[in-house]
Amino acid sequence: MSTWTCRVAALLLAALTLAGCDEATGLPFAGEFGAQSDEDAHARMAQVRLGAGEIVLAAPEGYCFDRRSVRRSGSEGFAMMARCDTLGVRGFFGTQPLAIVTVTTAPWTPGDKLPTTADIARSAGSAKVLDTARGEGLVLARLPDGPKPLEDVSSTHWRGVFLVGRHMVAVGLYAPNGSRALGRDGARLLTGLSARTRSASATLTAGKAQ
Repeated sequence: MSTWTCRVAALLLAALTLAGCDEATGLPFAGEFGAQSDEDAHARMAQVRLGAGEIVLAAPEGYCFDRRSVRRSGSEGFAMMARCDTLGVRGFFGTQPLAIVTVTTAPWTPGDKLPTTADIARSAGSAKVLDTARGEGLVLARLPDGPKPLEDVSSTHWRGVFLVGRHMVAVGLYAPNGSRALGRDGARLLTGLSARTRSASATLTAGKAQ
């Protein structure tokens, strides 16, 4: 675990390739890591605005966005997060499982059918679903395989989608072998991301309407 934690920065950079293939928004995820100062890179970033400014992604407890990963192109966007301490943020976050979470946003037409767990599995090229989870506007599937895993990262991973207004948010969770995030803790982490994002985005929309 400790070896994996020390290598999170490199894994985040490499995970851009995974995310570009997974959610397929066509965004150019060319790495620009190192463009910010260490002070900026280590500042805690709990929220990110995507979806042409209409979505407020809100990280679950103990997780932070890597500001160097954020990409925006109109309604489409991309960001990654990891446990805050693995991004150099000071504090104790060890009660949370180790994982890398990718988030991709794309336009959504109201009235369209939300993808099912079978749809999510097919999009990953998997014929098997190990586990599922659902919440308000959220569908999750735990899959046994997917893109070629990075070193020390399990091929088992979570994928899911949820809706925020006119936008679909696709998520992927990757973790080292043995991480609690590969089980139900991963589903809870993504459910927290969905709930916080929907709440923060609704607050933003309400503020604009006033």
